[in-house]
Amino acid sequence: MKKVLVVSMVATVLTTSGAYAVSAAPATKPAASTSAAQVKNSTFTINGSSVTVRSIVKNGETLVAVRDVIRAMEAQSEMVNGATVIQLNGHTVSLQNKSKQLDVDGTKVNLKQPVTIIGGTSYVALRPLVSSVGGTVELRNGQLEVRTIALLEAAENPRFVGTDGLIVSKNDDQGRNDYLVNTATGKYELLLTTEGGSDLVVSPSGNQAAYTNAEGAVYVIDLKTKASKLITNDTSIKPEMVWSMDESSIYFLQGDKGSVIANLNLADGSITKLVEDKVDYKENLNVSTSGKRFIYSVTTLGKVTADSTNVDEDNVEIDFSANQQQLFSYNNDSEKKEAVQLTTGTDDKVFIYSADGQKAYYVSVPSEDGNASLMSVDASQKPVTIYNEHDVEQAILSGSTLYVLAAQDDKNSVILSIDTVTGQQSKLYTVSSDVSSIVVKGSQIAVVENGQVLVQADGSWRAVTK
Repeated sequence: MKKVLVVSMVATVLTTSGAYAVSAAPATKPAASTSAAQVKNSTFTINGSSVTVRSIVKNGETLVAVRDVIRAMEAQSEMVNGATVIQLNGHTVSLQNKSKQLDVDGTKVNLKQPVTIIGGTSYVALRPLVSSVGGTVELRNGQLEVRTIALLEAAENPRFVGTDGLIVSKNDDQGRNDYLVNTATGKYELLLTTEGGSDLVVSPSGNQAAYTNAEGAVYVIDLKTKASKLITNDTSIKPEMVWSMDESSIYFLQGDKGSVIANLNLADGSITKLVEDKVDYKENLNVSTSGKRFIYSVTTLGKVTADSTNVDEDNVEIDFSANQQQLFSYNNDSEKKEAVQLTTGTDDKVFIYSADGQKAYYVSVPSEDGNASLMSVDASQKPVTIYNEHDVEQAILSGSTLYVLAAQDDKNSVILSIDTVTGQQSKLYTVSSDVSSIVVKGSQIAVVENGQVLVQADGSWRAVTK
């Protein structure tokens, strides 16, 4: 499927083409060298912190103190032959007082206003200064947002961590690198490097994550200290891991065919087999809050119909019409421990979720033309359509709310929420049809669009990778 500098003036939008009133502290002493310009102490939010930046308005354009912005961007600077030389993100920018040009990596960039001196401090237009170091300037909800942190490129598989973080991954020939990305700034740091291991599975609290190495051993990493702890050396294949709600254990499917549902105690590393019914090809494991009920899918494979059973021979015939995927529930707290089949249809079933281990939600994909639909089903074996107004591309269950990504038309998709208790549906956002997936945790939501991860922030989408 498919360093951040947020500049926020209470009542000001900085542009290079107009003058606006600035919410600021009392003006400092007016400069004799400018007829109308007054220096104001303006409040900015830079990299998540509130700072004071001196600014002036000259000939209808807002200029900012070079020294203040350099410090806020955490850029390197020095004086060379009377010029201020700034280095950030691999760019070198040189500016001379009273000059109407910047030297950006050896190329001249024109300014509308010359670099202005007031009280021994240089002032320059913000937009060309930010652009010169590879930053961007955007207007969001009446506030100017400037980005100067270089974003992580070509990252995949975003997962929310806490209130202001994402884990994303990059794969190469040497293995996989996992990074922590700050959703407010885009600043990132390397979290873990593995070769042949599983994806990181984040715990409910977002404080830790579990993963297996190439041999199947299970580790838990503390997402604050970045320290990993070996839980078990057990080498059985663990294709899916699910945290218990109290984070004391991890449930997983065991074996190359996913025949067994097992539990790993994080305190002592012991493994207990909970479901061992000799039914192969279990997938999409969901565990109830109590840890006693499970919902999962089982796929049956095609049948050999020719007389010969040697599948290496060309004359073997296989009836693939027998391929089916069905959903099952299993109550491990019941006296009669056996799986209960929930579905019987031949449709493809994807994005399978359950909170209580009794009712399942899934996306039904028709074998012929028609919209994929969001469905629910329980032991009655009677699927109920929850949403099919548009072609459903993805569904996520977060708490008691379903979040749906659906194709509205060739250019647009919609993201909506559905309350599983009341059934109330709310359209949240219209996004580009290039959005291939969504990520949700609590009130946090992100999308992946053309390989770029964007996070919803105050009604607009903020890119945190590129």
